Amino acid sequence: MKILLFGGTFDPPHFGHLALLKNALEALQPDLALVMPAGNPPHKQAYGTPGALRYRMCSAFLRVDPRVHRCRFELDRPGKSYTANTVEYLRWRFPGCEITLAMGGDMLLSFSTWLRSDWLLGQLTLAVQSRDDEETAQLAPAAQALRARGGKVLFLKAPPLALSSTEVRQACAEGRAVDGMVPPEALRVIRRHHLYLTAKGEPKTKKEVTAEYCKKLAKRNLSAKRYQHTLNVRKLALKLAKQYGADEEKVEIAALLHDICKERPKSELLQMLRDNDIMTQNAADKPQSVWHAAAGMVYAANELGIEDPEILDAIACHTSARPGMTLVDKVLYMADMCSEDRSYPEVEELRKLLKKDLDKALIRALQYSLQWLKEEHKQIDEDSKLALRELENQYYHTQRA
Repeated sequence: MKILLFGGTFDPPHFGHLALLKNALEALQPDLALVMPAGNPPHKQAYGTPGALRYRMCSAFLRVDPRVHRCRFELDRPGKSYTANTVEYLRWRFPGCEITLAMGGDMLLSFSTWLRSDWLLGQLTLAVQSRDDEETAQLAPAAQALRARGGKVLFLKAPPLALSSTEVRQACAEGRAVDGMVPPEALRVIRRHHLYLTAKGEPKTKKEVTAEYCKKLAKRNLSAKRYQHTLNVRKLALKLAKQYGADEEKVEIAALLHDICKERPKSELLQMLRDNDIMTQNAADKPQSVWHAAAGMVYAANELGIEDPEILDAIACHTSARPGMTLVDKVLYMADMCSEDRSYPEVEELRKLLKKDLDKALIRALQYSLQWLKEEHKQIDEDSKLALRELENQYYHTQRA
């Protein structure tokens, strides 16, 4: 497989970026193009725009070609974003792939200073997009030096559109229109989150995602039946939160979003998981019954900018459970299992247990769930088995003590 790696801070992505990607696609004809927003680039100063918003703005690149996909690897990886780590990941994710890294002339000149540059020269091809023959001639000595070290360097003539993210941020700070600079996908994020409104291009504090907003979102995105189930889950989740002392605000938001991706096509869910396999811990390889939960977490993080791990984890594990469940996790899992629209044979027993002992009810719910999956010859998520084993050990150890 031939992979084009197209990275950058994309703060924000603009029409110049799209033109460069299209130019590289036409010249190189890869099988897959990965747009990789940087998490914490070593060669630039820190910036204020959250990675989740920059990733969302990068959806603009998807319009360029069906081969284009976004990847969150560098955003999700802690610490500095080094290309060597990214290439290692791609080698693992796509064994035997051929990687071409698109770059500008300034990156070529500094390449020798990159982490593990000698190793990188043997792992990928450098595709330098230069503006004209004069720039190519100026860069030729640097390219020749890298070739002498065994590197593969080629030049692509870049499109003439001259634009920078700095110009876009400055225009926003000055109150000028940027419609002709950035694609609609990025423009919507900029306007909704009021980005780049200070002189330094730093964003204002992003708008808080409220329960009321999540409720409206669920109503717009779900069928009437699924929306009613969501409201039922919220009702029971809030009741359990009050009873057992969980954070009611977190529980309510997680409940309203837990099935937000439930009715999306399986192909769309799979693509969301593959684009975010670090965040979802390779959920694409798990049973299809849990895909919507992991995709819901991705949606909450990437589209809504939710960063609270308790909310995100609760959404992700509301179908399968997981080891190390928090109180919010447990409340949402049981609210989903025992909402008033549920009518399976064991639900009344679980509802009675819930009134007295959350952990005991959770253990029984997992036992019933695993038993049913086994009888129906359905695939079982290993997280469910691990969660049950851990809960049983903790619960019965406590009882004996």
